[in-house]
Amino acid sequence: MTPRIDLAVERTGVLTPARVRALARRVRKAARAMGCIPEEIDGIELRIVDDPRMQELKAAHLGVAEATDVLAFPAGDALPGEEAPGLGEVVLNRDAVARQAVRPGPDGWLDEATSLAIHGVAHLMGHDHHPRQAARRMLACERRGSRAVGLPCVRPYGGQ
Repeated sequence: MTPRIDLAVERTGVLTPARVRALARRVRKAARAMGCIPEEIDGIELRIVDDPRMQELKAAHLGVAEATDVLAFPAGDALPGEEAPGLGEVVLNRDAVARQAVRPGPDGWLDEATSLAIHGVAHLMGHDHHPRQAARRMLACERRGSRAVGLPCVRPYGGQ
């Protein structure tokens, strides 16, 4: 049986069902390449929100009232008032994805959303980008996921 990713889209805007399904397929494939087993992939919830909702989430969870592009909530670190699924939840900011996409249009949005989701999955797997040695391991994990879905290498963070 193919692992499933639960996907919730708040305030859909221009996101089509086909684009949302394509994102879920890519995240499943990338997660396998990153080392997740099917049961872990089944336990990934992917949520797509807008700038205001992301700002609320970041303020509630991290105490910083500003939007960001992606947040990851490992299973033991659920969103306030919610229970996290198996591996955890990745929250993507669709507005930030659109702003950061290298290519314009739907394909550029999908590529950027996939890259950010891969970054979130790496966090769910326990990776972090601090200190430098941990960042190298995280980046290597993300690159495996990116290659699996045909994306160019991920952008390194913090000059790592």
